[in-house]
Amino acid sequence: MSLWDNEPVLIKPMLAFPAKPFDSKDYLMEIKYDGTRGIAYLDNENKKLMLLNRRGKFFQYRYPEFSNLLDNINAKRAILDGEVVVFKDGKPDFYELEKREQTENASKIELFSKISPAVYVAFDILHLNGEDLLNRPLIERKKLLEETLSEDNYLIYSRYVIGKGKEFFSKIKRKGLEGIMAKKIDSFYQQGRSKDWLKIKATNTLDAVVIGYIASDKEDLSALLLGVYEKGKIKYIGRIGTGFDEEKRKEILAMLKKLGRYNYNIDLRLGKDKKAFMVKPEVVVEVKYMEITKDKMLRAPSFVRIRSDKPAKECILEGEL
Repeated sequence: MSLWDNEPVLIKPMLAFPAKPFDSKDYLMEIKYDGTRGIAYLDNENKKLMLLNRRGKFFQYRYPEFSNLLDNINAKRAILDGEVVVFKDGKPDFYELEKREQTENASKIELFSKISPAVYVAFDILHLNGEDLLNRPLIERKKLLEETLSEDNYLIYSRYVIGKGKEFFSKIKRKGLEGIMAKKIDSFYQQGRSKDWLKIKATNTLDAVVIGYIASDKEDLSALLLGVYEKGKIKYIGRIGTGFDEEKRKEILAMLKKLGRYNYNIDLRLGKDKKAFMVKPEVVVEVKYMEITKDKMLRAPSFVRIRSDKPAKECILEGEL
């Protein structure tokens, strides 16, 4: 069955394993953009654009500035893989992106599209004019992608170097970017996680699911309790109480209060003076941390952002992959 006959098939994006910088002529290296993953379905015949996130939800309505992407695709139909990014001073700004991702109001969506416009960074092509490309080598797909799109203010092509991973990583790190991706040049596109794609981060970050929170008597959010999935079960990995301002604390607390209460058979290692409120594992957050201890707890974690695009089940300790 084709990825796109009468109706497009919902595609699960190819995901990467963590790695450290290396050199290999068998891999291409490209920037790891700090954004929201999006599979783009571009239908020029019917003048229709759809964007699918990792949760399997379409979210193109949040980005009206992408309405002209169809004009930049030399194809009747194409499916691209890429990242939705908001740039500020030449670098991805995940705070502005987070605002975009959490906005449902039509007027605000239109306003944000003008004051914080997004860019679709295309790095792969999966389907072109009735032909599925999943089983084509990556290097061929990259060339087809470059030939198929025309760049503008809202669409760019993810360029790459071959082999020079250590040098490329050093340059990216000096620029303050998130890291790089290393992809085997002859790899096929696999829906799910594969060691043919590797992510090499400049800082230690982790996506974790919020399993509860600690609040004061005034119900002010004091800390978030974090977990990851290990062999299908939730494992507690610590709590965070830094990285968010008062406005963000109120926003997160309101979000968590909407979730139903939940019971976990977990030792939270809290003092008797701490009162925890446990919630369903649905809200995903990205955190920075110094290291993961031997007993798999986060050392010195700090809140970065809410990940509304990522399913809770994908939260794992990447070092355990």
